[in-house]
Amino acid sequence: MKILLRFACSVLFYVNIGHASDLRFESLPKSRVIVLTDMLNEPDDSQTMVRLLVYSNEMDIEGLIAVSSCHQYEGKNDEIKARNDVQPSAIMERVEAYGLARDNLMKHAAGWPTKEYLLGVIGRGPSGYGMWDVGDGHSTTGSEIITKSLLKDDPRPVYVCINAGANTLAQALWDLRQQVSDSVFEQAISKLRVYDDAGQDNAGAWIASTYPQIHYRRSQLQVFNFMNNNGPKVWDDWGGKLYNGEGQHYWAMTHVMIGHGPLGALYPIRKRWKNDLEWHTLEGGGTSTWIGHVNHGLWHPEKLTWGGWGGRFEGEKAKNVLADQLKWADLVETENEYKPWYMYPQATDRWTDPETGIEYDELGAPIFRWRRAYQNDFQARMDWCVEEREDANHNPIAAINGDASDGFVYLKAQAGETIELDASASRDPDGDLLAFRWYAYLEPSTYTAPFPTTSNEPVYKLNIGEGRAGQELHLILELKDESSLVPLYDYRRCIISIN
Repeated sequence: MKILLRFACSVLFYVNIGHASDLRFESLPKSRVIVLTDMLNEPDDSQTMVRLLVYSNEMDIEGLIAVSSCHQYEGKNDEIKARNDVQPSAIMERVEAYGLARDNLMKHAAGWPTKEYLLGVIGRGPSGYGMWDVGDGHSTTGSEIITKSLLKDDPRPVYVCINAGANTLAQALWDLRQQVSDSVFEQAISKLRVYDDAGQDNAGAWIASTYPQIHYRRSQLQVFNFMNNNGPKVWDDWGGKLYNGEGQHYWAMTHVMIGHGPLGALYPIRKRWKNDLEWHTLEGGGTSTWIGHVNHGLWHPEKLTWGGWGGRFEGEKAKNVLADQLKWADLVETENEYKPWYMYPQATDRWTDPETGIEYDELGAPIFRWRRAYQNDFQARMDWCVEEREDANHNPIAAINGDASDGFVYLKAQAGETIELDASASRDPDGDLLAFRWYAYLEPSTYTAPFPTTSNEPVYKLNIGEGRAGQELHLILELKDESSLVPLYDYRRCIISIN
């Protein structure tokens, strides 16, 4: 017997798989996403915007807002003029290029927003720095986009991805507080989820201090591991002859910048800050704030401790999670007046790269452990911009016990029981051979040693030892196709609760 239950933010399927076990599947809807970005401060956010647009079918993008930061604001008097104001035109330029690629993208997947829609959700925030430019009379098109989303008759959370300063969000909250009743305001901010890339003004501290009930996570350093000097090299370094920034840019020139249409041509090179002679690594930390939303079945946006393409966080708020970037602009003290505040901090992973055997135990591991998958995925999507369907690769589809949705798998099991999960119904839309890998993700688990072993078989069997009642195990199915173009992945996370 199968029972279908519908909730505001998920769909769950319950399947009885035996007298001792209970299996259910949870498929989440698209996430509502608003991205705040200091475009043209340096090239990293322009790179991130290109990647974001080729994933725009995987999210409901409700705002693309050019905002200020500690690196880019009116009054900074920087010799680079673009750093003295916000730059929405840089977003528009990339959306126009996306519009030229959209017809071809639709040959490969469904759900792509129109160029006109995306142009309609572009806004700008205050030109000034942080809370210095927030208050009565400081509303902008960007703050209005945020207030509109929070008041929209839609029960789904609103995920605000801050890749610059937070003052546009602060202004939206300032306005909303004055425009609506207490009950409407509380209902609106109960839907708000903030993912702050390192803290790039003092407005995040004001938000977290003034409204401690807001779900606010800040990654101080983890986000910068998306494509930095740490972790696996998934690009050709010519036998060690290329340093990381150089090797990454050769990868980008081949798979993004050249021969991939007008959108790829707007993926800029990135040199080191105040050093035009050395290549910097790609994309900074901004991609990390939204990339988890595209990887359904692995990264749950409501589960901070679970981990995935968007990194991993602690489940309890910490006191005064400082803005890491302010030190580069001599603005550290601007947060002090808002102490104390509390935010969810970044977490660490211990991970062994299955392809190299190198073990990492560090802050960046929750993100860069997925680097091969998300870089291959980006490469394939850039191919989608220009190639016919038969000339490009597409993600395999992981099925567990016959369920081929992209949802999470919840299993209730008994201590002492042997469970079986069957992925043999998985398939590849291009007819490629499939490689299976099952493994335990230990950090979000409470399962104690000895830990389950990995398996490369379609069917995974696990004996739940005695004495494990009350424990939980996160088991990951990683499915990879064996395409000669670029291997692609799909994931399913199985959460096993032991009675």
